[in-house]
Amino acid sequence: MKVLVTGAGGFLGRAVVAAAARAGHHVVAMVRPVSAGRGGYPDGVTEVAGDLRQRGAWTGAIGDVDAVVHCAAAFGDLPSQLAGTVLATENLLGALPVTLRRFVHVSSLSVYDFDAPRLGGVLDEETPLETAALRRDAYTQTKLLQERLVREHSARVGTKLVVVRPGAIYGPGKDWEAGTGLKVGRFDLVFAPLAKMRLIHVDNCADAIVAALTAPLNGPLTVNLIDPEQPTHWRYHALAKRAGVPTGVAIPVPYLFVLALGGSARLASKLFFRGRARLPELLDPPRQRVRWRPLSYPNARARAALGWAPRIGLQDGVATLVTTPSISG
Repeated sequence: MKVLVTGAGGFLGRAVVAAAARAGHHVVAMVRPVSAGRGGYPDGVTEVAGDLRQRGAWTGAIGDVDAVVHCAAAFGDLPSQLAGTVLATENLLGALPVTLRRFVHVSSLSVYDFDAPRLGGVLDEETPLETAALRRDAYTQTKLLQERLVREHSARVGTKLVVVRPGAIYGPGKDWEAGTGLKVGRFDLVFAPLAKMRLIHVDNCADAIVAALTAPLNGPLTVNLIDPEQPTHWRYHALAKRAGVPTGVAIPVPYLFVLALGGSARLASKLFFRGRARLPELLDPPRQRVRWRPLSYPNARARAALGWAPRIGLQDGVATLVTTPSISG
C-alpha cells in the first residue's frame, strides 16, 4: 500500500514512517521545507517537502496514495495552532485523491471531558468529548476542530476512517519531565503521586497506527492508545531517575492539595480580575484535572480492533529516555 505520512519529521511521525516501511508499505514522508533533506528514513521511503498551511507543489506528489496517516499538528499559541492544525488539515483533505482507501487520523486523549468519569474511574472511548473547549487550552480546541473536519470529510467522500487518540507519547528525548509537576530548585514536586500516567511508548504507538492501516472495518473506528503498564507519577519519576534522566529530590504533592491551590487561584481571579485572568496549567482547575485527575485508561478496544500487542514494556521504554533521539523537524 502507498501510504502518505504527514508530520513525518516529528517525534511520532518518524516512528510511524519506520514502522510502515517495516510492514512493507511504500511510504511517502511529508516534511516541512525547513526539515527536508535531513535523511534518516529507511530505504525506499520517498520524502516530499511541503507546508500544509498553504497549497503548493506537494499536492501533486500525493495524488496516487492509497492511505494517509495524518500526524501533522502544531503547538504554540492559538493562531499558530489554528494555522498548523486546522487550516493544514483543511488543505490536506482538499488535496487527497478520490480513490483514497483509508485515512488514519492521529488525534489525542485531550479531546475528552476529563470531568465526566468519577474520581478513580475509567476514561475510555465511550467517555464524552469536551463540550466547553474554551475552558481548556489551544491544543484541545484545535484538536477537536481537526477531528471534526476529518470525520465530516470521510463521511462525505466515503473514505474508511480510523481515529487514534494516543495518551502521553514518550521515548528518546521526550520524558514528560519524569512525571514532575513543578521543579523548585533541586526539588521535583510530583503532583498527584498516586495517579496513573497515560503513557505510550512512541514505538508502540507507531505500531498501533500502522496496524490501523489494514485493520478490518465495519465503519469509522475510534481507539485510544495507551500502554498496558500505567505507572503512577511517583513510580515513573523513580524509574526515570534510575534510568539516568536528570531529576531532583522528589516531593509528593497530594491531588487534593493541587485542586485546593487551583480553587484558590480561581477565586482570586474572580475577586480581583473579574474572572478574566488567564491562569497557568498549574493553577487552572479544568486543566489541572486533565493533567492529574486519578483515572484508569483501558486499551482493550485497540488490542481487539487493531490486533495490537505492545512490544516495548515500561522498563525497556523508560530505558530509551536517555538514548539519542531521532532527527526531528
